[in-house]
Amino acid sequence: MRQKITMITALLASLSGLMGEAQSSESVDPANSARVRVFQEAEITLYPGEYCYGSGSPAAIQASTSGFSIFRTNRRVGMPVTGDIDGAYNEYVIQAGIPVTVMLQWAAEKNGVQASCGPIGSTFYPQSGKNYDVTIGYQGNCFVQIRELYETSPGKAEARPAAAGPSFACANK
Repeated sequence: MRQKITMITALLASLSGLMGEAQSSESVDPANSARVRVFQEAEITLYPGEYCYGSGSPAAIQASTSGFSIFRTNRRVGMPVTGDIDGAYNEYVIQAGIPVTVMLQWAAEKNGVQASCGPIGSTFYPQSGKNYDVTIGYQGNCFVQIRELYETSPGKAEARPAAAGPSFACANK
């Protein structure tokens, strides 16, 4: 029995090395780029340079897949953190000054009851040197929530809604 407990403890310790955070080595040029944090609560794809989603563009970023995994790590590029949203996320450096369309979809089932959202889209224009976060929002219906982060102290930030508009599936989809 003692040997089994030791083996389980060793297994959990080795798995803990697979969880946590991974710091990206992406360089950030504040004059030409912005950063975006995408939370893992829904399936979210970013389409840089697009006004629609589902274009099949090779530049598309599959930023988030919904669902739980103990092997998921937070991909970080050094963005300041907000205190209001916890959970798994990925951070990306994106080009500023061009449209970025966000496509979101989500589905769940519990006790035979199904709920879903999307696909839905929203387009915003990231500004140079700014930080943003993207997640699923809900006020009667689900929506793509895009917020601009502003640093309040080193490494800490507050958020406000970012200017964004609706988007739709690309015609050639």
